[in-house]
Amino acid sequence: MTITETAQIVRINRSAGIGGTDAMRIMAGDWQKLYREKLGLDQPDDLSGVFKVQLGVRSEAFHAEWFERMTGIALMEPDHTYVHREHQFMLANIDRLVPNENSFLELKHSRNGVSVWDKSRFYMPQLQHYIEVLNVDYCYFSVIRGNDEPVWCKVERDDDYIEGLMKMESSFWWHVQQKVEPEIVPQGELNRIVKKGEGVKVDGLIVSDMRANNLWTDAVERFLKNQEAAKTFEAAKEDIKGLVTDDIGEAYGHGVTAKRDKRGRILIRATKESGNDTE
Repeated sequence: MTITETAQIVRINRSAGIGGTDAMRIMAGDWQKLYREKLGLDQPDDLSGVFKVQLGVRSEAFHAEWFERMTGIALMEPDHTYVHREHQFMLANIDRLVPNENSFLELKHSRNGVSVWDKSRFYMPQLQHYIEVLNVDYCYFSVIRGNDEPVWCKVERDDDYIEGLMKMESSFWWHVQQKVEPEIVPQGELNRIVKKGEGVKVDGLIVSDMRANNLWTDAVERFLKNQEAAKTFEAAKEDIKGLVTDDIGEAYGHGVTAKRDKRGRILIRATKESGNDTE
């Protein structure tokens, strides 16, 4: 079934339900402020003067165009809000449809130095919320880091994560409907759902907690214990190479030999010294 067959298409005020950004805030524990905004008691933050937000908004069309150029994946701009087929309070305002694959694309702009892997996991509540509303198996996620060319990944549906996410959204929405301000945020449950998010596949890969693996524990202990020694080892190698001048093909002494290969690289290895070494 296509997206339009599984999710209602309506024009609706976002305050009438929970959207992708709201899902992010719910999972971050920002329940009280979001509650007051939904009831009109407080106004949402004005982002019109926030440069990085507006940069993302104004570069969205170009970002989508470049994604099409990079991937050859055809996109379509939606002009509707999608509503969950059963839970009418769950809304989705996606950036682009991927009609040929019955999927969608979410676009972001971020600072330099972050990976698309980490960024997709940061936005996991929003992405899985949209996946559930549109009832699709996966979505695409693309991010511009600073002024670099966009990088993208494929985020798969995870029903375990979605189950927990929907539970938290339903719980929050109950407060809105009943006009009961949430005094206690279920932080422990939120943390458990975030942990489940490590199992969501991004480009077919998951995050794995290895703390219960004894072999990992042993290897990490040895790694941490020998870090400084490894740095000293690498520095010594560079010092040895620096002593092998351009006219030397092989240098040796005190149990180490440095040989120059045909490409000019200096290879260092430990050797057994003969007893008549007079250096």
